[in-house]
Formats: sequence, structure tokens, C-alpha cells
Amino acid sequence: MIRRFRSALAPSLTLVVALAAVPAGADPIDLTNIAGTWHNSVGGTSVTGEGTNSITWGDGVAPDSGYLFQAAANILDAGIGVPLLLGEFTHFNEVIPVPNLTGVDLHFSFDTNGAPASVNAVFPFAHNETPNNTGTSPADDDIVTITTPIVNVPIMVGSDLYFFNLLGFSVNGGATIQNVFSSPEGGHNTAQLYGELTREAVPEPASLLLLGGALTAFAGRLRRARAKSTLRA
Repeated sequence: MIRRFRSALAPSLTLVVALAAVPAGADPIDLTNIAGTWHNSVGGTSVTGEGTNSITWGDGVAPDSGYLFQAAANILDAGIGVPLLLGEFTHFNEVIPVPNLTGVDLHFSFDTNGAPASVNAVFPFAHNETPNNTGTSPADDDIVTITTPIVNVPIMVGSDLYFFNLLGFSVNGGATIQNVFSSPEGGHNTAQLYGELTREAVPEPASLLLLGGALTAFAGRLRRARAKSTLRA
């Protein structure tokens, strides 16, 4: 009975042990020459600055609306599982005529002391140019959303494997971070962009649902096995 019990739980136990395993040591990892440029704009008129760190759109008469990314300094011996400051994002929120820009990609890159020597990732930004109906904030705020922050870029340093992902925007030094930024009308509104290095790949939302189902099945199987063991005792 004990052998059958262990055999039935073996796949689920393997999953749980694999998820819990964390290597004891790690080679330090450096992120240097951080950069970000804007590409593949969707919508908008008089779009200028594609391929640079500053993109604008509107009617071509200043002031136009736009995005600016200013990269942070090099990150040496980067912390693992903690927010890392990657740079500052600014939205120039001006009153502009329609049609408006609805999306653009941030092509983000940095160098490493491992492999690959240069990391490149694309983070799509969605832009909601809300109507200025009330003259108040946050009702008239434009909304900027990082739609796909999880990319799990692998980086090998020595014998240690890391994964890089974008966390999102923060306006309080990384204390709270989210993938949505609310930008008041008529201002140059800034937020910091933070990323993270982990020792394990970060599950995407769909993967989290699958993981939750697997753990639920494991718990149910464990309860049934214990109940049968009690009845046979």
C-alpha cells in the first residue's frame, strides 16, 4: 500500500520539489549600457522619433504628445528577486487632435558579463488617450499600459542561469510597481521603470492557472490517499 501511495503521488511531488528548489550560490551578474528606443507605432499622426529614445505624435505643431525613455546607470552585482531601476519613463501629455497613437514598442537592451553578452527584449506599450471631458484628474488621465512585461530572457553567468523580466512602473522608488501608469492631462509625467532578475522562469498568467490546477490535484490526491490509508489501518 505504501509503494502504491508513493507511485501515485510521484509526478506531483516532483513538480513541487522542482518549483521549490533554489540553488545555494550564484555568480554575480552585471547589467551595463542600458538603452531603450521606440518602434512600430500604431495610429497617431505626425509621428516623429521612431528608432530613438524619444517619440512624439500630434499635429506636428509643438507641443505634441510623446514618450521619453532615459536609461539608468550600470547595475553591477545586481540583486536577485528585487526591483532593479532600469530607467525613467516620461509621458508628455498634451492636448492633441485625433487620431491618436494607440500603441508603440519599447526595444530594450543591456549588456551582461555572461551569455548572451547583449540582451534584447521588446515590451509593447498600449496608449489610451482618454477624452478630456471633466477637466479633472484622474478622470481625464491618459493610461499607459505595458501589455507584455514577462519575457523570461535567459542569461548564463558561469554555471548560474538567470531570467530577466520587466516589472513595470513605479512612482515611489520601487515600493509599489504596476504595469499601468495614469498620466494627468497637460503635464510631463514621469515614472521609473523597474525590472527583475530571478533564478527561475516567471510563470505567465496562463501557466499560473495550470500550476494552480496541478497543485489542487496534488492536494486532492493526497487527501484521498490518506483517507484510504486510514480505512485500511
